[in-house]
Amino acid sequence: MPAQAGLAGWPLVALLATIQLAAFSDRFLLTLVATPLKQALALSDTQLGLLQGSAFALPYALALPLLGIVADSGRQRGLLVGGVLLWSAATFANGLAGGFSALLAARLILGLGQSAFGPAALSLMSLHLRPDRLGRGLSALTAAATLGRSVALLAGGAVLAWLTARGGLAPPALGSLAPWQALLVLAALPNVILAILVLRIRPSPRVATPIRWGGERRLRRGPSLRDALAWIGRRRRTYLPHAAAATAAVLMTQTLTAWAPTFYVRAFGFSPAESGLRLGLLVLIAAPLGHAAGGFALDRMRSAGRADAAPLLLALGLALALPMTALASLSPDLPLSLVGFAGLVALLGFTSPPGLAGIQILTPRALRGRVNALFLATVTLAGYGLGPLLVGLLSDHLFGEAGLGLALLAVYAPVGGLGAVAALAARRAWGPIRRSTR
Repeated sequence: MPAQAGLAGWPLVALLATIQLAAFSDRFLLTLVATPLKQALALSDTQLGLLQGSAFALPYALALPLLGIVADSGRQRGLLVGGVLLWSAATFANGLAGGFSALLAARLILGLGQSAFGPAALSLMSLHLRPDRLGRGLSALTAAATLGRSVALLAGGAVLAWLTARGGLAPPALGSLAPWQALLVLAALPNVILAILVLRIRPSPRVATPIRWGGERRLRRGPSLRDALAWIGRRRRTYLPHAAAATAAVLMTQTLTAWAPTFYVRAFGFSPAESGLRLGLLVLIAAPLGHAAGGFALDRMRSAGRADAAPLLLALGLALALPMTALASLSPDLPLSLVGFAGLVALLGFTSPPGLAGIQILTPRALRGRVNALFLATVTLAGYGLGPLLVGLLSDHLFGEAGLGLALLAVYAPVGGLGAVAALAARRAWGPIRRSTR
């Protein structure tokens, strides 16, 4: 049947993972050029933290509830195409910005464009993967996010070094671009191919979906946001602490990505390009191992009957991340610091599949677009909006530029500890929820 044509299953996962990689690469290129950007535009650390965090997170989070409704209606392809094109235009505009206000506007548009990906991708993954493969499928998606950050550092660092050696670029109609500007402009161009490939995804059927409310089974063609909130409210002892723990992991991950290149520039004298290349290589190795281990452990434990596998693994990863944070941020020895950084990347990657899969396990298919939108809005506002900004404020007003490692540790210690406690609280409430909500 024509409705069955198009990408589905693992080929669909591969395409979504590639789009995720491109999204995160474009999102985090700003961290690679933070030092030359700060010098060229006379920015403070607080302004850098705002650009890397809140300026992206606010429009991203505000748009998600509406986009979750669109995803539940079966219009995932349109969401993805529009999102890819919008965030690509914003990345291009970042490269042409001549001041803080222009950068701020471009980052706001970037957040709006990338907000389309999560609800659409998670809805498609839940539709086209069996429950016993969900952990591995989501681990591919979360690994692609971390690999996107690695590409931003590794490939971006290599291109930035080449552009620096050339003294920038002077493309027609754009004039002379500094190396950091040229890098952002070039990054936007390949995304057009991804937007075209999205059109090959199999269209989602728009059919009435059974939902069970308090023993009453009924058909709904379009459940409302109120339905999603009611579902969460009745299971708040599980949803809320699990979401809090997942938010802690996201905050730590995004803060590390935002400030690690600058930390190694300041603490060990790296150039921005060298920092990107070295850290990008470590992320390229450590992150996929962490994501794969988290997804594999989740599927194995759930197959063995452990209903609480997701919050248990989340608590484990957060607890082990704390000593790695101390090693990375406080060690005066570069090799030891890089070992701590790699271990931290792997452990935070380990938390991603159980953090995201837990929401899918708890939520019926008809509500996943809306519930995922609410979840992603929460973790984005806290993880992206607060983490990088808090570190910037602490660096500017308490520890100074030389104390960036202390600022990172001051944020990570309470966030990671409280996140692990929240995950254990979710685990205790998880027991009664045994049946699949698929």
